Amino acid sequence: MTELLFLTDSYKKEISTRVTNAEQKGSAWELTLAETVFYPQGGGQPSDRGTIKGAKGTASVKHVRMDGAEVVHECTVEGTLVPGDRVTCSLDWPLRYRHMRLHSAGHVLHEAVISLYPDLVPLKGEHGDKPAITYRGSIPIGSIHDIMMKANALVAADLPITSELVSLDELQKRVAVLPPRLPKNKPLRIITIGDRPPTPDGGTQVAKTGEVGEITVSGITNTGDTVTVAYTINTREETEAAEEFIPVSQYIGMLLEAQANAKRVIEESTDPREILRIAVLGPKSELGKLTKRIRSIKPADRQQAGTVVNDVKASVERAIEERSLSVASRPEHPEAFDPTVPGLRPPEGHLHIVTQAIAEITEIFARIGFTRVRHPEVDWDWYAFESLNMPKNHPARDEWETFFVEHQKSKSKNQKFGQIVLTPHTSNGQVREMEKGKLPIRMINIATCYRRQSDISHTPMFHQFEGMYIDTNVSIGHLKGVFDYFVKQFFGPDRTIRLRPFHFQFTEPSFEVDINCGICLGSGKLADGAPCRLCKSGWLEMAGGGMIHPTVLKNGGIDPSRYSGFAFGWGVERAYMMKGGTKLDDIRLIYSNDIRFLEQF
Repeated sequence: MTELLFLTDSYKKEISTRVTNAEQKGSAWELTLAETVFYPQGGGQPSDRGTIKGAKGTASVKHVRMDGAEVVHECTVEGTLVPGDRVTCSLDWPLRYRHMRLHSAGHVLHEAVISLYPDLVPLKGEHGDKPAITYRGSIPIGSIHDIMMKANALVAADLPITSELVSLDELQKRVAVLPPRLPKNKPLRIITIGDRPPTPDGGTQVAKTGEVGEITVSGITNTGDTVTVAYTINTREETEAAEEFIPVSQYIGMLLEAQANAKRVIEESTDPREILRIAVLGPKSELGKLTKRIRSIKPADRQQAGTVVNDVKASVERAIEERSLSVASRPEHPEAFDPTVPGLRPPEGHLHIVTQAIAEITEIFARIGFTRVRHPEVDWDWYAFESLNMPKNHPARDEWETFFVEHQKSKSKNQKFGQIVLTPHTSNGQVREMEKGKLPIRMINIATCYRRQSDISHTPMFHQFEGMYIDTNVSIGHLKGVFDYFVKQFFGPDRTIRLRPFHFQFTEPSFEVDINCGICLGSGKLADGAPCRLCKSGWLEMAGGGMIHPTVLKNGGIDPSRYSGFAFGWGVERAYMMKGGTKLDDIRLIYSNDIRFLEQF
């Protein structure tokens, strides 16, 4: 097992150690050491490079990777290096230090993004040639400036970045969002920026945010239900080249001169207000160019310079406003139309309430380690029914319950997979997820489903989220705990559930989950005494679930004698109907396209 020195000291550049194994692979070699300062590629951070020197040979390290608990150094070797040799390891320090700065910049940027958009769920980070962070959710493209300002404020604060090794139990207690996969071949570690909450991390980091340098957000890309924030940092050479500072007194003098010139233009101009504002305050104006040059001031003097910049701009704004009022008051000036008055803003849209619900459900389950997955919404009969222990004569497979798709049947496929259907439930993803062969499984599948039903609590097309947890010793107690957790998080602490024994082909034992009605608050009657038209009894069926049937586990290639699990399915729209404050008494309203209804949410 290789001792990972970089986890406790990112600044260690050189060590003396011994070779534990040397294996030739073609013209290259793979070396393992008793301990290493070389970072193996992982977590979005590229591997280190450098040299390993012994008495009889020198290795040039080209790439480093983890192999189980060992760190493998892929090298070219001149001379010989054999197990037992004492060697000196030296990092390519400029490369390592840039990786450290990029990695820390990613964490600083993440703090800025989350402070503006706390509902985003981090998915992955890339801190190499194309640094970026990907989240589940979306960010307006126009937010680039706000994110950069917050990120660079953290850089300017020069906050300490500290790290500590922790146990799994401590990690789970101290970290708000766990990554989907935790490393099993190296110690767990968290880092903390200033007094902010800690985050999991296994890479190399700088000691203070000030070492990162200026962060530039180079792009925001929204794709489907994810968003990627790309960023760059100045190289050290660029930073040093930019640090040809000018005295703050000289800079303030230039500002005051630009202020006088702007006011002279304002007094003489006959242009409309907005055109005039662009001319004296826009990015290409004299003041605009001076504002960008604030980086030419020493960091210690920038606050003083920034205060003067704000005062000058406010003074110019007042001069523009006074000039506009003066022009409007002249007798020859027509008051019927003012071309400087802003036009009517177009109406702004927002996410559909179903999209809002899906994002909230995803985030709630992410907090307890459930990973969002995707499976087909047009699937084979095998995955929708047969693999779930439903016989061919089961009522759910009747054409009045399920939408079947006519297609050219393949004889070889049709023998097992049967017809194609529009998935009537998200349970078709259960066996597909098991077939991946990766245990344990803790997944959420949110997708569109189709059934031949339409009334106040059913639509022919609706959304469902499927949860599944498979591991050793999973029990009904775990299932009830997940139900209780979700209901309290999604509906509120005062909402209650009840479990009723039921029968599903793919679970045994099985339950239906009811929740007290959000319209009548569980009484079954409205305020005027009329029966509640939604629940009629005070309770509304919300979901079905239970322990996964052994036959279903076998169909997914899992041994039911070693593993157990539970699964459940909830309707997204129905869940939202029961959410406090929505007061939805007809699920069909959600898809009515009535703007008066939809804009309430």
